[in-house]
Amino acid sequence: MLGDVNAFNLRLLGTDISNRAVAQASCGLYNKSEMDRDLPGGKLERYFSAFGTGWKINDDIRAMVTFSSINLLEDFSSLGRFDIIFCRNVAIYFSDQDKASLINRLARALESDGTLVIGATESISGICPQLESQRHLRSVFYQLANSSSPNTGAK
Repeated sequence: MLGDVNAFNLRLLGTDISNRAVAQASCGLYNKSEMDRDLPGGKLERYFSAFGTGWKINDDIRAMVTFSSINLLEDFSSLGRFDIIFCRNVAIYFSDQDKASLINRLARALESDGTLVIGATESISGICPQLESQRHLRSVFYQLANSSSPNTGAK
């Protein structure tokens, strides 16, 4: 979607509590069934190379990503601040108290105009008043209160 990614200072951080999941993600290898999940036309050939019976993400894309084992129930403020955080289908496994703690820490980790994306079945209503829901097409995401999204024009 960005076009020439070299025009941006783009860095990605992928985390999981599981060392095994982090190691697997770091390899950038995907089997056929993983790649058959609605990857838009042309993207497979552009960003991946055939590798055995599956696919491997190209090195220039993989080089933008750092992977780390993180326990989201613990402090992660040392990771810095983020323009966008995807934390999808994670908080559903937490108690209400841990969920509230996580969402508040994620909000503190956002840049002032940053965006938080959670799973479609998750809700943070009443948990983190400093985050306001925003809508774009059929998607809902969250931004810090008094921060407006230039892409949606709606709150």
